[in-house]
Amino acid sequence: MYANKQPPSGPRKTVSKKKQLHDLERVAGSSSRPSSRPGSRMGSRVNSDNEESDHEYEAGVDDDFDDQKHADESWEGQLKDAIEDLNEKRSSVREDALTKLQTIISQRFTADVLDSQKDELMELLKKSIKKGGTRECVLAANVISLIFITIGEDDEKMFTDLAPLLKYTITNHEQTEAKAACIYALGTACFISSTPQPSHLPTYDLLGFFSEIVSTSGASVNASQNAETLAAALESFGVLYAGLFPHLGPKQITMHARRFFNRVVEGAKELLEHPAVEVRVAAGETIALMLEILNHYQRQREDGEFSDDEDNDLETYNDDDPEDYDEVTGDFRYEDLDGLIAALGALSTDSSKHRSKKERSAGRSAFRDILKSVESQEQPTESLKMKDYDVEFDGWVEIIQLHYLRDRLTSGMQTHFVQNTMIHTILPSTAILYSPELIGGGNGTFVSGSRLAAAAVSSQAGSKAGSRAGSRPSSSMGIYADAEDAKAELDRVDRKYLNAEMAKMRQVQRKKERSRGKYEDY
Repeated sequence: MYANKQPPSGPRKTVSKKKQLHDLERVAGSSSRPSSRPGSRMGSRVNSDNEESDHEYEAGVDDDFDDQKHADESWEGQLKDAIEDLNEKRSSVREDALTKLQTIISQRFTADVLDSQKDELMELLKKSIKKGGTRECVLAANVISLIFITIGEDDEKMFTDLAPLLKYTITNHEQTEAKAACIYALGTACFISSTPQPSHLPTYDLLGFFSEIVSTSGASVNASQNAETLAAALESFGVLYAGLFPHLGPKQITMHARRFFNRVVEGAKELLEHPAVEVRVAAGETIALMLEILNHYQRQREDGEFSDDEDNDLETYNDDDPEDYDEVTGDFRYEDLDGLIAALGALSTDSSKHRSKKERSAGRSAFRDILKSVESQEQPTESLKMKDYDVEFDGWVEIIQLHYLRDRLTSGMQTHFVQNTMIHTILPSTAILYSPELIGGGNGTFVSGSRLAAAAVSSQAGSKAGSRAGSRPSSSMGIYADAEDAKAELDRVDRKYLNAEMAKMRQVQRKKERSRGKYEDY
């Protein structure tokens, strides 16, 4: 919507002034792009096919490399200044600082800088949520989501320190906008920091918290029928369910997945009639996700892969009430499937005049995929064009996780999907985006050829090893303490490159299988 500002025309007095303007333009260029408000579900269904990478530069040009180095120093300084400004007494200054933090952390991979200031920054953000106004609370919650996506992997302490405050704010804050932002922050923090496993109590507890919001239509957090709160709770429940139960098998895990289905499905079905299209779509996708997982498990049971007599020693989360044992064991069948299909069919052909044409169109498109999934057990697919690749996602488990991350990152999606290896772990399809030429621990610079071994790998490893430990290695030691460290880093890059190549092969195989299926249908 907004064009990047060009430097003023006309002669310049000195070369250095031109270079300064050029550097500033590089830093400002990425932030001038519009971004959707975090949490916009309908916006998340639009593929970002026309987006270009903000951080690709021509390889092997020394002047460009120097320019980028200066630009990186500039955003690092801006990030540190913004953190410092969170100590200011004036709320307007803190809000401006949070806006800058949201832009920089989204559009740059800032792991090295954030690691060194994580504790101070999280305390300041908690203070903004506790004592700030509504806008400050919303911005702080958005920044928390981005911090977890950047550096929160496996950091459960950061999550457990933050969770009570977010849950209290969700329940007691007067403004629903703040409630929704904190729900997304809480869901993101748990999803990223917690390694999904059968014994993980915080994830189960949070699923229970979100399912209560859904089943009471928001009344449990004093936001009855509020669209923002309900959409946030449905999406956050969905991403945690997808992360915890992607592949059912052991009896205890399956029981918990079915128990949460029973808790949520009726409330979600009622929300299919909610006036807001984002709530209706979120409810439909959540139901489709749960049915996709449970129906897959049922097919495995029918094939003899699982039985009720299996004996496993897995440590699992156990509810105190065993009265629903018969309901969560044995064959899975959803009793009101016909009623659900009828409701979804009506929404997929919605022609209500009291809804806008754009809203009807968006709803019909979404519910056609949901209906196919529920009625025919046909997995949806989504394609995302990034970095010259069409990255394909199959099934609701992948698509819902994709949408959730994309809504948090907004216009910074390209940067994180290429540079943030945590996302490659969550969404293996994105491993195709990895490039062994990427260097710099987040500075967004690309090099090629022989510079990789001499500069790229060494720079990346040295930067991370130093900054994450609190200090950089001394110049007398060089980048690596010994040859073994260098070999280990090169091996790591080789493994990641192999993963990327395997992802490319899977993409080709998927296209062949789909083409073969269409030909056979014809």
